[in-house]
Amino acid sequence: MTGLRNLLAALPVFLCVLVAGCGKDVFISLVPPTPATTGTGNWFFSGYYADGCCGIVPYYFGGSLINNGGQLSGVLHIDQSCFGSYATDVPYTGTLDGKNNLSITSSPISGQILTLQGTMSADASTLNGGTFSVARGCAGGILSGTFGSGPFAEETQGIRVPGLTGTWTSSPTTGGGLGISVTEQLTQSSTPDAHGDYALTGTMTVQGSPCFTKGTLQTTSFVSGEEGHELLLMDDGSTLDASLMVSFVANQTKPILGLEQAVIAGGKCNGELNVNLQ
Repeated sequence: MTGLRNLLAALPVFLCVLVAGCGKDVFISLVPPTPATTGTGNWFFSGYYADGCCGIVPYYFGGSLINNGGQLSGVLHIDQSCFGSYATDVPYTGTLDGKNNLSITSSPISGQILTLQGTMSADASTLNGGTFSVARGCAGGILSGTFGSGPFAEETQGIRVPGLTGTWTSSPTTGGGLGISVTEQLTQSSTPDAHGDYALTGTMTVQGSPCFTKGTLQTTSFVSGEEGHELLLMDDGSTLDASLMVSFVANQTKPILGLEQAVIAGGKCNGELNVNLQ
């Protein structure tokens, strides 16, 4: 033990020799940067590439991101037919370094590999300066780019989707011939399942319907990225089955939830219903 203490005591002198002096302006750090520990959550990414044929093509993907001391993992879903049009799980791993530089690489899906790089914001809410690529497979090789300049440039970006837990209300709608308004009380799971989906639970109350007044979200309800699904069992025995879309409006902190292509079945109010909630 005495020998070890002597070695540690001599270390500063040894370092002084290496840097040719120990003036007041000399500083040596032996502590490596600490990896970022934020950013865990539900993410949505969008980018663009030139297809060599028809112009600038958008590319969307989203899902879970888990940051464990700078080691990233999660499951994405990609809104392209080569990746199953958002239905196929795309697992990935990656890193987020002490300067918030993100880099992820997916597992091969039908021979294709997605890579994504960018810089996460200080508050871990956005990914900026991003680039992505898709190698081989059905896609044949895609490389993103930035098109245009200024605030409306088409570039690869990411956003951590705010949790949907809370109260959401709609204005009266005439979808399917029904003049109704709805209120949803949603709770989003804090952790994703094995598919990168965040479960949604809660209830819906309805005003103006001649058939039902409330409904309960079923276990197949979830959000992943900006897309998801809601299935509600209504109090008249019917079901409301809808695609969920999360959209963002400029200068508005809270997103809009769209219940799109919603179908009411099994009761007297069968038909389609489209609702936007805020």
